[in-house]
Amino acid sequence: MSLTRKASAEITRQNIIQAAFEIAGDSGYEALTTNALIQRAGIAKGTLYHHFKNLDEVVFAVIRKIVEDCMQSVPIEQFNSMREYLYAVGQYQLDCFFQDPRLINTVYGFLPKGMQDPQFRLLAQELLDSVCAQISPAIKQFYSNTVSDEKVTRAIRMVDIFSIGFGVHQSIYQDKQRYQAIWQDFVDMLESYLNNS
Repeated sequence: MSLTRKASAEITRQNIIQAAFEIAGDSGYEALTTNALIQRAGIAKGTLYHHFKNLDEVVFAVIRKIVEDCMQSVPIEQFNSMREYLYAVGQYQLDCFFQDPRLINTVYGFLPKGMQDPQFRLLAQELLDSVCAQISPAIKQFYSNTVSDEKVTRAIRMVDIFSIGFGVHQSIYQDKQRYQAIWQDFVDMLESYLNNS
């Protein structure tokens, strides 16, 4: 396969993921059917199944892309402290959810599937574990390696848990300034937890 064909295949794959994101974000996961997806992506059914085994694989690719985009947009390596990093994560989350409500619809629409489907649960665990593995070394470095691996893992899980509730509340109340302040309070609590080794 030439580089051009590989690049073309990747463009098609990303187009499918984007189309699935738009459908799920606009109308919910119930609307994400094979026919709706091939129509929105402007592809043949065979093309869809050339890139993905099934619709569930597409859904997970959408969630993975959202997480990867966040990780790339707020790279932990560019920050000098945990506080700076977490402020940036909170600001990124608020900005994204306010700029494109489809993001929150897509992420939160995925949660029931992740809770009910054992295969999705495993995929979600793998994704969360990979995020944890990516940022754990930097967090430990922020604290001069004085924080245990278990404490770092717990801190990352606290951010995950808080982010879920944070996203729900800010989408319901639509008060960006208030939720920026609440996020700062959370960062203060988390920093206090990590400093008490």
